[in-house]
Amino acid sequence: MRRSVSLLILAAGLGSRFGGDKQILKISSLRLPILAFSLHDAMSNNIAHAVIVTRSELADFFEKDIFTRFPSIHFDFVFQDQMAPKLPENRVKPWGTGHATLCAANYIHGNFIIMNADDFYGHHAIATAVHFMENSKPNQCCCVGYPLSHTLSPSGPVSRGIIQMDSQNFVNSIIEIPNIQRQSDGLIIASNAMKNSDSSPILLQPQWPVSLNLFGLNANIFPALEQKFQNFLKENADSPTAEFYLPTAITASDVINKTIIMKMLSTHDHWRGITHRNDLPFVENQLNQFIDQGLYIF
Repeated sequence: MRRSVSLLILAAGLGSRFGGDKQILKISSLRLPILAFSLHDAMSNNIAHAVIVTRSELADFFEKDIFTRFPSIHFDFVFQDQMAPKLPENRVKPWGTGHATLCAANYIHGNFIIMNADDFYGHHAIATAVHFMENSKPNQCCCVGYPLSHTLSPSGPVSRGIIQMDSQNFVNSIIEIPNIQRQSDGLIIASNAMKNSDSSPILLQPQWPVSLNLFGLNANIFPALEQKFQNFLKENADSPTAEFYLPTAITASDVINKTIIMKMLSTHDHWRGITHRNDLPFVENQLNQFIDQGLYIF
């Protein structure tokens, strides 16, 4: 029996490297944020319920510019900045993607896919995740993996989660690597992160699968996620910067491969997103090409 699937969009980040709220930035000839294109892809793949986790000061934008464009989708709204625990006085940024996911626990009761608001994932990637979750068992979840070379920014370094898996593409872990960039000679390295014994950078392979927070999950993940968040708070309750990352929590060895199994699903789509402000012209041009091809009609 095909299961219904909800959509969870994480849209509460501060966009520190970008320098602003890129999740509401209107780009392309249609003057829409990236998440509108993801909603378009989700709706065309049977998604009828979406939860948006954002900050309270962004509520007006979503109500006027997003909800009205998708009348067939039932939206629920969650404000991460109003959810417990309260941020310490020396902290501005939210607790991270893991906490943002927990904020939606009261609105999701079955299968769902989760994504970042400021990443363009592509129609094939979203369709792949939705199809898997429509036909999954309660203990099955998925992670969409992109070839590393399809996820690099032309404007500067990025952080990527390298997916470790077994011979059957079941995920064992996701290793977050910062400062990944393609050099002028075409080689991909992670500066200051991975070193050989002679202190030279370790080359990263372009075909390695990476996660961009496009997961298919079931609501039964929330108790384990809550426990891990409480453990995180015991060590970081007063930290101004520590973040509770979703990929690290849901791929911990006591979560997957014991109570839950996670399948890595490949996609041929290219990621398009705004990590650096100089990424804007490139992403805008790509979206305009899709619009001109008739792939996105609002």
